[in-house]
Amino acid sequence: MRSLQRASAWLVAFVIGLPALGLVAVIVALRGRSWGLFSAPYLLLFVLAYLAGLILLALLRFRPDWLRALVAAVAVYAIASVTPGVDTMIRYPYHVVRCGGLPVVASGFAAGMSYNVPGDEDYWVSPLDGPFFCTEKGAKAADFRHYVR
Repeated sequence: MRSLQRASAWLVAFVIGLPALGLVAVIVALRGRSWGLFSAPYLLLFVLAYLAGLILLALLRFRPDWLRALVAAVAVYAIASVTPGVDTMIRYPYHVVRCGGLPVVASGFAAGMSYNVPGDEDYWVSPLDGPFFCTEKGAKAADFRHYVR
């Protein structure tokens, strides 16, 4: 039992702690704009990843506990990266790094083919969003149009 407690503490560090540091970096990049709405889906994702990781921890039976937790965390995020609706949320931080800042967020939901740029009132990421672009020019070249409320 004590081993599972130690492993679950490591799991918290891997699936909530480390990703939360990246989330804080994105919130800083948002410069105060609607960070609550933006971060809520990520916090939910972290909690769900932790709960799924607990199931894996109970099934895995090897030591050390930190390695068992790391294997569970990697497995959970690997599964999440190909899960529809979650994959977009997983890919967004990668595009923040790739673009060197907040990317243009496009959406083909309901055949809307629209995008939002950082600074727009409606700029945030949802599970329904599609590709990310580093520039508005890239989004326009892919036949998306700027959504303005």
